[in-house]
Amino acid sequence: MAMLTEAERELADLIAKKRQLDKSLASIEASIYALEGSYLEETQYGNIVRGFEGYLSSRADRRKSRPTDSDRLFSQSSVTYLKAIEMRQREDMA
Repeated sequence: MAMLTEAERELADLIAKKRQLDKSLASIEASIYALEGSYLEETQYGNIVRGFEGYLSSRADRRKSRPTDSDRLFSQSSVTYLKAIEMRQREDMA
């Protein structure tokens, strides 16, 4: 078995570190998604994304609605968000 050179060992270490950082980023983005969804569901009659116009007129009608992707201001602002979701789904299937 051939011994790895110093550069090959360093590359292997860096690749492992990048994988760990990718997993950490995916976890953080999933957490942001969940917290954002919770906020949007709890404040569906008035919040910073949709505005507060419907707050008073909709007080009698308290049906819950699911937040749409267009409401997800913070999740959608990440360029790696979709990749993180795909990575998370692959992990869940494995």
